[in-house]
Amino acid sequence: MQSTFSIHDDVSEIFAPAPIIRNPIRAFLTRWLNRGLSPDRRIELRIVWPLWLIPIVLLNQLVAPHPVWVVFFIALCGFYALGYLWVKNQASAIDLVRRRVGSVLVAGDPLREEFELKNDSILPLLWAEFVDDSTLPDYQVGRIVACEGRNFYRWHSEVVCKQRGLFRLGPHYLRLQDPLALFTVTIINRKEEVVLIYPRVVQLPPIQMPRGDSQGGDKQRRPMLGNLPAATISDYQPGDSLRYVHWVSTARRGRMMVKDLEIEPSGNIWLVLDLDRAVQQGEGQSGTLEQGIVIAASMAAELLSGRNQRALGLLAYGADKSEAGHYKVVQVLPGVSSAHIWPILSALAPVAEGDLPLASLLASSRDRIGRRSTLSVITPLTRAMAQSFDSPDSATEIDWISELVHLKSAGVACSVVLVGLTDEATKQGAGIQNLLARLDIPCTLIMAGAPLPALMTFRRRRRVVRTTPTGGVVSYEVDEEVG
Repeated sequence: MQSTFSIHDDVSEIFAPAPIIRNPIRAFLTRWLNRGLSPDRRIELRIVWPLWLIPIVLLNQLVAPHPVWVVFFIALCGFYALGYLWVKNQASAIDLVRRRVGSVLVAGDPLREEFELKNDSILPLLWAEFVDDSTLPDYQVGRIVACEGRNFYRWHSEVVCKQRGLFRLGPHYLRLQDPLALFTVTIINRKEEVVLIYPRVVQLPPIQMPRGDSQGGDKQRRPMLGNLPAATISDYQPGDSLRYVHWVSTARRGRMMVKDLEIEPSGNIWLVLDLDRAVQQGEGQSGTLEQGIVIAASMAAELLSGRNQRALGLLAYGADKSEAGHYKVVQVLPGVSSAHIWPILSALAPVAEGDLPLASLLASSRDRIGRRSTLSVITPLTRAMAQSFDSPDSATEIDWISELVHLKSAGVACSVVLVGLTDEATKQGAGIQNLLARLDIPCTLIMAGAPLPALMTFRRRRRVVRTTPTGGVVSYEVDEEVG
């Protein structure tokens, strides 16, 4: 909203520490105006030039005495005195309380805040400008309010959270003036609230996982016995338990050897999300980046829904929206409880594009993933990737397939979820799907922007307040299903 008056051109100047005033006269005047007030309330003299008329009036009275100069002097001083007493009284008697309604927010949910302006002064608050410095996109909560003396004024604000991420509500401040606009009061509230908006969780189409997992109605063999030693041995790999070291073979060969296990469907599952900037396509909710994050969140919710007892972890490399230019490995260690979905959603909420190719991420994470795990890779299907079979120059687009083959040879079961943007890319991606099928790596293709129903929904009742054309207010309750 456009302000009706302005003290500072930049909102950040309001919340910055008070500058050092080098003019001794102005510094003394500022201290005198704000004596007895808390640091978060500041009175400023807005119109100064009429005060320079006082010495002129006094000089004219000395040179050519006349009642008009006396009246002018008393009126000028009286206006400034009344204006200062007005703002001084309201500076310590006005307060604003804001409260957010609700706690858990998912992209697409409405965020609602309630505000209450209290005026404990006997003087009416003719108008005040509320200015907010929140970072939530499209959240315009600033407005002009008024309040009678010894009264309060309430209003609410609501916005649909279109983007996932980590955002800030506040700080905010109130600006008000005396009736003649000679003085300005700024009431600053530096309190901030961090709002985490989780990515949506939707119902995905059937996704192929490696054989031997425990999805759906798969029956587990010996569920109470876990992994059983087999008749073969292999080289020790980081992450192998020392309980299965075959000491006779270790002594004979001079290196650590472990007994192979019959893999039960209780091994860890790792979701690997490709956030490489070079392969992302599209923008916003219909792009491959947002769709990949939604797929990762939805797969995590499905795998942790309690129908299998496998621990689930998350691995990605990207930027953090809350820290510009900061790249890091996004890792959530495997967990098995249904509550483990919240650490995964919290990790996915603020991530942004990174600069590490998927092949490099897989190569650097071999030790982290370990053997006898299940790996599900979520990556965009790009045109260059689809054409890699015909163009040797684009072969680097599918280097990650070589890494999957290496992990598969080390005992890691692998699957792939491709995120396509257009039907043309889907047709061209048949070659990759055929290659993965020959390598015994299940592959599923999901189109970005396809409408998918919400997986986690609940019914709630909320009160709706509407105004009538005659100025009245009508309130009623509605039942709705949200997700």
